[in-house]
Amino acid sequence: MSEALQRRTGLRPAAPTVRPAGPGVPRPAATGAPRGAAPAGGPGAPDHHEDRAHRRTTSTADARVMVAMTVVIVSLTVVQRLALPLGSPVPVTIPIVAAALGYLAYHGLLREDGASVRTYLLAMGTLSVFALVDIAWRGTGSLTSLLLLVVTWAALCFRVDERRRHLFPRVQQRFETFMLVFAVLGIVQMLAQFSGAWSYTDYIREIVPPDLVFQGYNTSYPIEYGSPVIKANAFVFVEPSVFSQFLALALLSTLSRGRQLWRVAVFGVALVCTVTGTGFMVLGFGLLVLAVRRGGLWAARAAVVLAVGVVAALLSPIGPILLSRTGEAGQSNSSGSLRFVQPYEYLLQRWSDDPWSLLTGLGPGMADRISDAIFARSGLPISFAGGAKMVLEYGLPASVLVGALLYVAVVRRSPAPAVALAAVFLNAVTSSSFLAANIFYVVLPMAVLFAGRTAAVPAPSPADRPGFGTAPSIPWTVVPTSPTGANR
Repeated sequence: MSEALQRRTGLRPAAPTVRPAGPGVPRPAATGAPRGAAPAGGPGAPDHHEDRAHRRTTSTADARVMVAMTVVIVSLTVVQRLALPLGSPVPVTIPIVAAALGYLAYHGLLREDGASVRTYLLAMGTLSVFALVDIAWRGTGSLTSLLLLVVTWAALCFRVDERRRHLFPRVQQRFETFMLVFAVLGIVQMLAQFSGAWSYTDYIREIVPPDLVFQGYNTSYPIEYGSPVIKANAFVFVEPSVFSQFLALALLSTLSRGRQLWRVAVFGVALVCTVTGTGFMVLGFGLLVLAVRRGGLWAARAAVVLAVGVVAALLSPIGPILLSRTGEAGQSNSSGSLRFVQPYEYLLQRWSDDPWSLLTGLGPGMADRISDAIFARSGLPISFAGGAKMVLEYGLPASVLVGALLYVAVVRRSPAPAVALAAVFLNAVTSSSFLAANIFYVVLPMAVLFAGRTAAVPAPSPADRPGFGTAPSIPWTVVPTSPTGANR
């Protein structure tokens, strides 16, 4: 190319090498970097050693989070029935989860959430004041129960590092995989009993010392009065009803991800094998939330699939039993009435007789004492759900603040709102598990720890892209020119 043409166009042949910057500077090797790329080692050049180190650090951090979440999920499922004999039984889930969160904090992968911390302090402070008033003035309530609640709920204040929140779908899948194993086990339990190939045996009670197993739960419960067939509980769940609620949560998690939808069928069959209504209540609530969020077309398709599932369930050998339980809530002293009618009737009657209890409650731990007293007097196992228990023990104002804490810590900015709301519904309406960490803590991996805005995942470096380091197709470089044609 002529010198005049170079001056007019600003083009010149690309030099095969880069000249040294000055005396004593070694001559760098020839490079075929793309146009506009800084020379190797120059200002703005990518440092591939640092990039590889960053990728290794990211991979290690992701692995640590997944290990911790797996430990939490194991504590919620595999060892759900195990307790520490510390006067009153304490779920082994509490120290296991504390260790998992401590592990993440040690590696800088856990932080406190400011809004949750402030709401927690307000709710627990108000609740504690009312509880102490009851303990000092009424002489009712348990200080141990109060301390257990305050310690258990402190876990709601933490989040994983925002750069790790992209792992939430993997955590969902991990929870679903665990529940898939137990779903198959529950189905096998039921099929083996109906076929006569096996009679139910509680292997955990036979293997584990009694002091280390939770007592007082209906772990082995027949599908109907006098039947030798026991409801499916996959052996590791404290009750078939809790098993059914976890199955419903796993099913909703699968739907929220929109992947591996074949799992929905397995969870649905296992849900029928539990022969309990609470799991269906959690599922129905979650489906309603999903329908509102995803619109009419999704709701219509879900309704068709649900109708087919209901028909199949009613045609199964368990169908007549399920059908006979649909009106339980209206039947006096039925299981549904003892869970969802009589506790609220008692609560309203108590407020009428003692209006002060509406403000301060009756004191921590009183719901269980009242249930025990009613059972001793009438033989009826009345059961207060989590929400009713909270209002009964701590009063309405403190319970409203607890509800605000659940919204801020569990639901707000949840990566899967339908799953988060279903988990709250599970604990507040279908289960009395606000103090039972082995059940309540299901909100941690499925909502709390991953709530918030997710940071962008770092893009791959140029070294990871195809063609990096190849020579440019056009060997011309645009260079600035001075009015005289000389390089600046």
